[in-house]
Amino acid sequence: MKALLINPWITDFSAYDLWSKPLGILNIGYHLERLGFEVELIDCLDRFHPELKKFLDGRFSKTTIYGDGHYFSEEIKKPEIFKDVRRKFKRYGIPIELFKKLISSIRPPDIILVTSAMTYWYIGVFEAIELLKEKFRQTPIILGGIYATLCHEHALKFSGADFVYRGNDILEIIDLIGSTINKSLDTSKLSFKRRINYFYSAYNGLRYITLRTSGGCPFRCSWCGWYLLESEMWQQNPEEVVWDIEYFYRKQKIKNFSFYDDCLLYNSKTHIVKILEMLIEKDVKCFFHTPNGLNTKFITREIAVLLKKTGFIQPRLSFDTFKKTKEEEFIRTLGYLKDAGFNSKEISVYLLIGLPSQSIGELKDCIEFLSKFKVRVYLEEYSPILQTPDFEKSGLSLDSDPLLHNNSIFPLHRTDYDKFQRLKDIAHNYNRNL
Repeated sequence: MKALLINPWITDFSAYDLWSKPLGILNIGYHLERLGFEVELIDCLDRFHPELKKFLDGRFSKTTIYGDGHYFSEEIKKPEIFKDVRRKFKRYGIPIELFKKLISSIRPPDIILVTSAMTYWYIGVFEAIELLKEKFRQTPIILGGIYATLCHEHALKFSGADFVYRGNDILEIIDLIGSTINKSLDTSKLSFKRRINYFYSAYNGLRYITLRTSGGCPFRCSWCGWYLLESEMWQQNPEEVVWDIEYFYRKQKIKNFSFYDDCLLYNSKTHIVKILEMLIEKDVKCFFHTPNGLNTKFITREIAVLLKKTGFIQPRLSFDTFKKTKEEEFIRTLGYLKDAGFNSKEISVYLLIGLPSQSIGELKDCIEFLSKFKVRVYLEEYSPILQTPDFEKSGLSLDSDPLLHNNSIFPLHRTDYDKFQRLKDIAHNYNRNL
């Protein structure tokens, strides 16, 4: 039996690879291999695909010393719904002609699994499914992931997939695969421990490893919908996390690791503190990254010291608004980090903008407050997420085109779009002059 896994392109106004990998479908691939499948992956967002450099004749090599960097991109036709947006719309990832070449060299699989991420990136998902159907007319295609879950009816109606799976239960997914290809798949011997269990062997030329050492979130922020995707909070055994990191560090010489946990510092004494202490004990000298942001509420003096000792680069702090993170809390956290050895310019702060309840004046006050401390300020635009309290205030309906969830253009629905742009310009100029 052969399974083909596809991580489609990003289609958007901008995109950047912050150490991201499609962990959900990599987890499926790992277990399918153990069930006897021949598994092949085409990750359209693999910036280090061995064919990409050859295909582009060595022209594209935009990456930093830490492994993050720009995707190759191609401008594509702008959807009609974005006709008034004065920005280029692009397909980010491997060239579409390379994708066609790759699938043309694959013998027909028994099943194709396509994942999806942001709801407003579905154009890339649809493009991939259309090309796959042209090439493998007899092979059933299952679509899953975030878009397929949150916009299930839209995906059923428009994606072209034979099956659209809603959820993230690995046993349900394997049962669906088995029923689709009329095979009984024995999962009794599979290990579903919370550890890496990802199909990283599919990559040639890994520059970084993406980690999720926990799932779910104990909070219910009005703008965030992660609990809709993963309702229960879980944390991986610290010993297993360290084993995984040490394996890639010593065996594959990987030095960059990205934590994609939504609440990495929660229950810190039994989780992240133990992980970092063991890494120090084992003399693992890597670079660690926190693209999802760290909750300042949970950063103690001890944790700040451990972050510095273990090699965390440019710790990213979440500063949603004054309403959530108080000035005193931020100042205290900043003091802990600076005492541990981080200088101000090494510290980044995410400021969420565009929430339905926010005023421009409040956001300007936040930027001015943060600028006093000489930290880097990154404005993160709010994206409406179905079924969350703030979606009901967004002005969008449940059957609105998911393209309207796009965080780059959502402020277009508000009369103060130009003011949001001026705020972004202020933050950009401030960072440039640090």
